[in-house]
Amino acid sequence: MSLEKVIEGRTPLLVPEARTESGPGKKQGRVFYNHQMAFNRDVSVMFFAHPEMRIGRALDAMAATGARAVRIMNEARPQTEFHINDWEPEAYDVIRQNIALNELEGCVARNEDLRCLLAKEKFDYIDLDPFGTPVPFLHPAIQALRRNGVLAITATDTAPLAGTHAKKCVRRYQARPLRCVFGHEAGLRILIGYVARQAAMFDRGVEPLLCFYADHYMRLYLRMPETAESADLTLEKLGYLRFDRETHERETSKDWSKGASGPFWLGSIHDPAFVKGLNLIEGLAQPNRCKKYLDLWQNEIDVPYFYENNELSSEIGCSPLKLERLLEGMAEIGKVSKTHFSPTGFKSDQPYAKVRERYIQMHEGR
Repeated sequence: MSLEKVIEGRTPLLVPEARTESGPGKKQGRVFYNHQMAFNRDVSVMFFAHPEMRIGRALDAMAATGARAVRIMNEARPQTEFHINDWEPEAYDVIRQNIALNELEGCVARNEDLRCLLAKEKFDYIDLDPFGTPVPFLHPAIQALRRNGVLAITATDTAPLAGTHAKKCVRRYQARPLRCVFGHEAGLRILIGYVARQAAMFDRGVEPLLCFYADHYMRLYLRMPETAESADLTLEKLGYLRFDRETHERETSKDWSKGASGPFWLGSIHDPAFVKGLNLIEGLAQPNRCKKYLDLWQNEIDVPYFYENNELSSEIGCSPLKLERLLEGMAEIGKVSKTHFSPTGFKSDQPYAKVRERYIQMHEGR
């Protein structure tokens, strides 16, 4: 296998010359590297640089080149023992080379079957970044997580979660998805809800620190306290959502009713205090994008859906309002914010009928 040297953030990496160039990607060869996921890894670096983040023993479970863990250790400099694992011997060799290239202490290259590794060792942080769904690895990962540990998950099977392949979502996540303007948020909440239900089986709760959608993947950072009480409190945050395609109204409920989708996670997808403590650090691969998303996450209001500017203008039969003007007008009737899920979307705590009425008023100059 031929390798080339690239720089991602402040970290030199050896990666395969033939590699994926866009999107979440498909696996090409036995060692996988996708430079388009640099933003995802930037967020991991910021996560470990958080002043309140203290992780003793971490595992990058499916590390490929080891890019994520190597960048974390080189750029965030946490006091962490980081185990970097991949079951492919060629990937293991690349991981070892990248650890040596960056002269990192505290990194341990592993070449083990993931389920066997999780069955015999415990970690404070486990990162699952599979090709597609994380479902097959959740139970062993949850059981291998220490008390109050953090489980980080990337899911690239957004088509089922967002409702394009509804039957697959039902089979895989035991949830009915929503194919609508806020489908990716609904999909993210299905994913969190599914993890929460699996964690509850082992008397573990779920506390989202940061969960987001970007570039056709979903990413979760979940703290998992280990008590039956925390599991019970977590399950109370699950529920259902009805979306009326004629009136465009959204309605949440704790109990299922005919026509409802879910179950969804109806709690917050961010911990406001934690997100406020996330900071840009020097030398990130995509600093401007990181700043943009930090601003969005830190100001996004806690509502389990959003509205689309284009949805409203199309339904009313008028041209879309400028987003800043729209936000100013909607602030007069309730809480409002931009959303990271869509550059033309916004969150409001008001029902669609009131949002629509205010939209018409703004078009009339009121």
